[in-house]
Amino acid sequence: MSRPVNANLKPRIDVAVAVVFNPAGQVLWGCRPEGKPYAGYWEFPGGKVEPDETVWQALVRELKEELDITATEGGPWFRIEHDYEHANVRLHLYRVWAFEGTPKPLEQQAFMWSSLVGNPGLFPILPATEPLLPKLAQPALMALSNYEAGFDACANRLEQALRRMESRVYVQFREKNLKGEALLRAFEHCNALCQKTGQAMLLNSSTWLHLQGHLEELPCPLHLTEAHLLSGQFKELLCVGASVHNTSSLAVAFERGLDYAVLGAVKETASHPERAAIGWKKFHDMALEARLPVYAIGGLGNADLHEARLHGAHGVAMLSRFRA
Repeated sequence: MSRPVNANLKPRIDVAVAVVFNPAGQVLWGCRPEGKPYAGYWEFPGGKVEPDETVWQALVRELKEELDITATEGGPWFRIEHDYEHANVRLHLYRVWAFEGTPKPLEQQAFMWSSLVGNPGLFPILPATEPLLPKLAQPALMALSNYEAGFDACANRLEQALRRMESRVYVQFREKNLKGEALLRAFEHCNALCQKTGQAMLLNSSTWLHLQGHLEELPCPLHLTEAHLLSGQFKELLCVGASVHNTSSLAVAFERGLDYAVLGAVKETASHPERAAIGWKKFHDMALEARLPVYAIGGLGNADLHEARLHGAHGVAMLSRFRA
């Protein structure tokens, strides 16, 4: 995992990084040309942010200079730092999902469209980029179970939605009030449904405390509650994400090496009427400081995905509004 270093030891360079998507969901990769550091390494296009530029302005300029395309729509993803031999580089990742023109190698560099992961032709990959790929390739949607509101209603909703989904989804099994055989029944249904539909199941750490007496071992990765994240519990188990409500908890999630965080509530919710909504602006400001992908949660549904991405979210997590 990369760590910030003393800026006095090496120059700090801010770099705009464009993850450019085509309609098929592939992303645009470029190969660094001869004469540049790490020549021959594959990377996302982008370049240095000049003192008089915003990150988006630098990104638009670099895409035009490198590939003769004009980015017309996109949004921030997250920011990381990486220590190279020549500098400490701060990477500002942006998703670009609309552009004008056809990519051309204006700097005589090779380029190709490919998936985020799993392409053996992309080797070697820039050191700062390669560890990010599993995080960037995570599903855009996270569905939370709600069997305690009615087993049949939740089961039918999940079955219909997951069987129609054409993309990957995280399914977090989170039941605050179910206990005993009712909890086990709900878990077994959700687990079987995820296996049948090929979706990734996560288990809320609070729910796991009530479920572990019924199972021999942890059946899937844990999603930590904020309390369990901050207390440092479950470090001996596979934990992939956590719920958070502020920037300090986001920092703990990053330091623990988690793959994502779920931040909210963006809007007021019936499930947490006591919790004030943070709104999109505050979500945006916190997400940009996260250093890991962040899902927005709180009164959101599939239809909010585009707006969430404009405000720096990796995707959206939802309880009752999940639909295919």
